[in-house]
Amino acid sequence: MTKKNVVLGCAVASLLAGTVAWAGSWYSYPVFVDQTGRKAYGTLGAARNSNDPVQFISCDTHAYADGSKNMSCAAKTTAGTYVYCASSVAALVDAAQGISGDSFVYFEWNTSGACTYLGVGNSSEYEPKLQ
Repeated sequence: MTKKNVVLGCAVASLLAGTVAWAGSWYSYPVFVDQTGRKAYGTLGAARNSNDPVQFISCDTHAYADGSKNMSCAAKTTAGTYVYCASSVAALVDAAQGISGDSFVYFEWNTSGACTYLGVGNSSEYEPKLQ
């Protein structure tokens, strides 16, 4: 293979790679918390990729030897607003288990601090973690 063919091949590969990297829609959802409306949401990728060392969003599941399960979600904004909720409702535990590393997470809680809703989105549109 000649040097000219190698250079031409690399140029074509670069163009194709650039096309793939920018194809499709792409959304970044930094962590948002509404304490009055008792809801929080964001993508794990946007929180992880943010320039600040403060914001995060997470949900965890817990299983015990007696067979019981529960889950908890937490979020903290760049401004430091922190919220937390927990639940042992089976449907919420199942939803929390569907979270992947680059998911969109939306949760709500009641005045007692119990999670009342958990929505999990997995889409190619959500910002992946880069770091």
